[in-house]
Amino acid sequence: MSRIIDVAQVIDAHPIGAFQIRAFMLCAAVLFVDGFDVQGITYVAPAISQTWNLPRGALGPTFSAGLFGVMLGALLFAPLADRVGRRGVIIYSCIAFGIGTLMTVWVDSLASLLVVRFFTGLGLGSALPNAIGLASEYAPQKRRGLVVMFVGSGISLGSIASGVAAAQLISTLGWRAVFVVGGVLPLLLAVVLARWLPESVRFAALTERGQADARRLLRQIRPQMAVGDDVRVESDGGEHGTVRVADLFAGGRRHATPLLWIAFFVSLLNVYLVINWLPTSLNASGFTQQQAALIASMYHLGGIAGTYALGLLMDRIGPHVLVMGAFLLASVGFYVFASTPTLSEWTATAMLMTTGFGVVGGQVALTALASMIYPVAMRATGLGWGLGIGRVGSIVGPTIGGLMVATMADPRAVYLVCIVPALVGLACVAVLKWSAAPRRRPAEAI
Repeated sequence: MSRIIDVAQVIDAHPIGAFQIRAFMLCAAVLFVDGFDVQGITYVAPAISQTWNLPRGALGPTFSAGLFGVMLGALLFAPLADRVGRRGVIIYSCIAFGIGTLMTVWVDSLASLLVVRFFTGLGLGSALPNAIGLASEYAPQKRRGLVVMFVGSGISLGSIASGVAAAQLISTLGWRAVFVVGGVLPLLLAVVLARWLPESVRFAALTERGQADARRLLRQIRPQMAVGDDVRVESDGGEHGTVRVADLFAGGRRHATPLLWIAFFVSLLNVYLVINWLPTSLNASGFTQQQAALIASMYHLGGIAGTYALGLLMDRIGPHVLVMGAFLLASVGFYVFASTPTLSEWTATAMLMTTGFGVVGGQVALTALASMIYPVAMRATGLGWGLGIGRVGSIVGPTIGGLMVATMADPRAVYLVCIVPALVGLACVAVLKWSAAPRRRPAEAI
């Protein structure tokens, strides 16, 4: 009889090794280039508007088209990873959005920019949920929150790098140079991923044809472990390739999935309303284009601080409480930033770093929470659909922001609107925590 090894027990019982760290770093690199490309268009928006003589808010449909592509990518392509594996989907996603970003260099009108950003978004949408999913599947249970938060911080790091690059390149080489960098990076990374990124060992262990890969990956995770060809590697979560969207609502997920979808919707509405219009609104408030790009990048620095802080505490305190706290902090930050009469550069930076702590940290923490709720066989589908539904909010947010920025005398007032979604997200996570809490059965009558 074959010896059986439970891969979850092996990963959970041992410290994180070099092989796992390499997988985490590569997944974080995927989110870094994802964040660089998603954010790049927002940093160059003032320069594009100036070059093409566009009115304030005219790029709103372009932002929404790109995010609509991201939504479709998350809904249609991310779930493929539950059938064919995480590794291939991640690599081809990087190639797709790298090519799309490079194509942006040659656009010469709003219409062509809109089309290119839409197709770029298709690749971006399938990369994030699968990079998060793969990383979580190599993380031990007691460190899963920290690992997912670390990998998720790649988005904010990429956003900061995009802002720094925009501040340096626009004034010297023009706004198209930002897209050259944003297109080359994911294509180079795809080559590295093809060589070094492993498939999820938990995913490989779900089927008979994946057993050889699962044994090979297990040897790399624990080189000192004897894993012969007679070993059968098992993983929790059922069999891959059989997951339907309806399964996301089965059993204990009946309430969790719709609550997560609403929370993703309002959270990403805020995330993308802020990041798409923050440089433009700061510029309209009197800051130069370079100052606006640098201040906006500090918002993402606050997001990184929130991501790391919440990640360090998540496995100790629990994800629900931390996500609720982040949404509450975001609400306070939005109110203070929008209602302060005059802002200096340092004051704006401090307020936005605090707001970014709650908004970005809360969104990454929400993704970590979702990765813990869905089992391996449906993790890509669960994360893909959750983030895909959330992308509807990411489309609505910039559209609302564009209309308000174009018509309001004080463009910062738009951020008062963001308080409501933050509080709705807080309420959803509170109900999710309550519904997941064990119930005491009433004592039987004697």
